[in-house]
Amino acid sequence: MSVWAIVLGGGSGTRFGGGVAKQFLDLGGRSLIEHAIAGSRAVADGVVAVVPDPSDPAAAALDVEAVTRGGASRAGSTRAGLAAVPDDAQIVLVADAAHPLAPVALYSAVVQAVRDGAEGAFPGLPLVDVVARLSPDGARGRSLDRAAHVSVQVPQAFRADVLRAAHVRAMREDAELDAVTVVEDSGLVSAMTVHGRPARVVSVPGDPRNVHITTPAELEMARALVAAGVCV
Repeated sequence: MSVWAIVLGGGSGTRFGGGVAKQFLDLGGRSLIEHAIAGSRAVADGVVAVVPDPSDPAAAALDVEAVTRGGASRAGSTRAGLAAVPDDAQIVLVADAAHPLAPVALYSAVVQAVRDGAEGAFPGLPLVDVVARLSPDGARGRSLDRAAHVSVQVPQAFRADVLRAAHVRAMREDAELDAVTVVEDSGLVSAMTVHGRPARVVSVPGDPRNVHITTPAELEMARALVAAGVCV
């Protein structure tokens, strides 16, 4: 089955300052987006990079088959990447420059789960902290059952036709989707119906080293992992 990867790096990364978008910051000799591209390349036949400006020299130098401009939202960036994926691709992998240290084993595991018959797959980490529901005024509600919940990671993989259909549905004004579902691909696909049944989106074991870099402190944590040889 033909596999293509979309590597999301379309955000401005303004919280990091310094005039360089987050996805192009250095992490152990490679930029964050280059790490995600390398992981994707290990399992994909082709890679599409989604960036703020395809004419940026750093974007033009990426080792990918196509570079495209990101959308106004994460979902918009995924759709921009999908538009550059060949129509005959059977599996689409969605990776993210903000998860640069995902090991190749995670990329392989989510793709294999789709090859084995799932409509989608994502890495999930068991919850270690108590998670409580809050009311709109901030008051604590009931705790969630940790055994029945996981923390959702990236990369994720999907049947290409189902992912495309899920994004078409998300753009419809009558789609009954909440805001979180719309921006998160595994949730978007799991809300689909396939052949009269709910789409099957499965969890594979996640990896605690797969740091989600959203702040400078998390970037420093990732750099420490690389420097210690825990991640490469």
